[in-house]
Amino acid sequence: MQLTFLGSGDAFSSGGRLQSGIYLSTGKKGLLLDCGATLLAGLHRCGLATEQIDDIAISHLHGDHFSGIPFFFLDALFVQQRRKPLNIFGPTGLEERVVSTCHALYPGALDGPFPFTLNYHILTPPKTTVTELFKVSTFAARHGQAPALSMRLEFGTCTIAYSGDTEWHPDLIKLARGSDLFICECSSYDNSVPGHLNYKTLVQHLTELESNRIILTHTGPQIDAQRHQIVLEVAQDGLQIRL
Repeated sequence: MQLTFLGSGDAFSSGGRLQSGIYLSTGKKGLLLDCGATLLAGLHRCGLATEQIDDIAISHLHGDHFSGIPFFFLDALFVQQRRKPLNIFGPTGLEERVVSTCHALYPGALDGPFPFTLNYHILTPPKTTVTELFKVSTFAARHGQAPALSMRLEFGTCTIAYSGDTEWHPDLIKLARGSDLFICECSSYDNSVPGHLNYKTLVQHLTELESNRIILTHTGPQIDAQRHQIVLEVAQDGLQIRL
């Protein structure tokens, strides 16, 4: 399993980082974990193509996590001339939000039907979903009023946990336990921002997060300013790791 952080920034692209997007590849199939507005730029910078992505998993329907999908479709239709199926997984309201966003941005061009099969799959906590590529267990994230997900993804013997955007909640312990990698959002160093984690809170629970490796993402300017105080790994755009 190889992971590439296409975008590791927050909604404000702090530090010039691109918005959320992580590419996971088994060598045969690829999954995109979140799809921020800057998705295509992230793929191009890393020498990747939309055609290498078979599934997209969306944690929640905020623009910096899903609004790259219309641009993914544009590239798939007019550049890659995609024919293989695409599966998109996410919270309640996923299909309606994607369709309305596509129509708002490119009316007529993305109204379908597409020359490839497009399947939407709703993930509802605590349901576990099994696909050809992965098994995903979901937990309800604490991120405002709209449905938001934390995800535990299993690829054979490899397990990756992803917090999504969330305040601290006890299910993060279950999410991370025994994982090969826990990708955890950490928007600030010690600011208390509703719907988000900060580094100080995370460190208080660090011994409870029994993961083999923790990487922080979705970071803001406070994290940049306090890097000398941070003992955990912090993702940067283009970071590649192998599990």
